[in-house]
Amino acid sequence: MAPGLVRAGASRWDGGRTPIHPLSLESAFADPVLLRDLGTRGARFARELGVEVIVGAETAGVPLAAAISLAAGLPFAFVRKPGYRGHEIDEPRVRGAEVAGRRVLLVDDAVASGTAVERFAAALTGEGAEVAGVFVLVDMRDVADSVTSVAAALPTDSVSTYLQVLDLAAANGILDQSVHTLSVDAIVNRWSSDDPRWDLLAAAA
Repeated sequence: MAPGLVRAGASRWDGGRTPIHPLSLESAFADPVLLRDLGTRGARFARELGVEVIVGAETAGVPLAAAISLAAGLPFAFVRKPGYRGHEIDEPRVRGAEVAGRRVLLVDDAVASGTAVERFAAALTGEGAEVAGVFVLVDMRDVADSVTSVAAALPTDSVSTYLQVLDLAAANGILDQSVHTLSVDAIVNRWSSDDPRWDLLAAAA
């Protein structure tokens, strides 16, 4: 597990739902050996889908997409989030390799409800691309209250699910076992936001 990838403590995520442990996914990109291995994993998925371009989702998906592009020997592009300050209104949303008429793999750090995937996929489709699938470091759909139809339908591969990250954090002593047990219960049994056990979990962390 990359140092700093998961921390104890409560955090808000996905429009008000409270998963427990904030993930600092950029920590996984700090180690060049790990980033290379992640690129190799993503390249294998890209080959399975027969994609022609690797597209990184701004901003966290860009380093992972670049690593996959290098490992797969495929062209690289990135797709921007709308509405960033400092961006001109008429700036293109997709930059880098040409995506029109090509099958592309969309790469991001994580997917939860899929709203970001939906927006990025719409931008790519608007440029004439065919989004063949999604590759992420962590699949967090297991903590999302709902998942968009686009994110549910697209073939998706991940290095880990959120629950697997928590299991690994407990195995490596990053999370206390009691905290881990409460964490998994909160996710699997969908604690409501006002469940008093959140206070117990916060105190344990």
